[in-house]
Amino acid sequence: MSSLLSNPLATPLQLATSPSQSDGIPQDLEASLRLAGCSLIQSAGILLRLPQTTIATAIVLFQRFYLLSSMREHPIRPAVSAVLFLSAKLTEQIRKPRDIINVLAYIISVPTPCPISPPAPASSEGADTTTPAAATVIDPELYYVPESTYFAQRTLLLNLETQILKSISFQTHVSLPYTLAINYLQALDALAANPEIVKLTFGYLTDALSSPSLLYLTHQPNALATAAIYLAARECGAKMPDTSVVPGGGGEGGWWEVFDVEREELGFLVVCMKAVGEWVGGEVTKWKGGWGALLAVAEEDGSAEGVERELARRRREETM
Repeated sequence: MSSLLSNPLATPLQLATSPSQSDGIPQDLEASLRLAGCSLIQSAGILLRLPQTTIATAIVLFQRFYLLSSMREHPIRPAVSAVLFLSAKLTEQIRKPRDIINVLAYIISVPTPCPISPPAPASSEGADTTTPAAATVIDPELYYVPESTYFAQRTLLLNLETQILKSISFQTHVSLPYTLAINYLQALDALAANPEIVKLTFGYLTDALSSPSLLYLTHQPNALATAAIYLAARECGAKMPDTSVVPGGGGEGGWWEVFDVEREELGFLVVCMKAVGEWVGGEVTKWKGGWGALLAVAEEDGSAEGVERELARRRREETM
């Protein structure tokens, strides 16, 4: 396989002992923080009108960075700003630091479709909620970023961008499975009969970016694209052809073998991709209303203030 279609993958040792866990962050809290970062990137990318390729690149760089660095040393929120800024430059979709910082402040401060935004306040009895204006009025003071805070966050963003590049050894190449999925669907002649299969496939690929199994760091794009197509085909009832009619096929195995994917790897990816939605739902319920406090960053030194508070709370509970 050409190197342009593959990614550097995480080693078993990196997956077994992350810097964050070595730094005292429990595995479940690390997974929650990774989800918060991925959700922030996805939602901020949409508000910044970035293409999905730029957003996905940012999430993969984010995951790579925390495979090599501790979330206690480098807080999530400035890291999200830095990877968005870096990914936008890598994909020629430049966005200003001010725009990125303002969008993140908005997502964390007011109710939005993002899973980690604060919940919408319950409407008071007798309040007018029948008109759109009454239902959507938001006080700008909630997400306003003062100039002093902006300059501090911008400095942190630029410093952290440099740190990210150093940590990943300037390995910024990210091959994504979206284009491969289209090519595979064309080869399988599945687009004409099932036009909705593309939307479903892309949905599974996007969900996989937030997987706690770090699928984009452990499997190559061809395997991810094949697993997403398999799930999408089952969901929409599309019939996949035999290998004998697939270009390059002719064997007795499943159609996925044409794309260099073994049955065992396909099965693992299918299980992981299907489980993402349920896991994310559980995390959102668990931290509902508490994401902002968890992601808080100290203004004085840029430390992970929210994470430290959560670790202190857990220590208190253990001693009770």
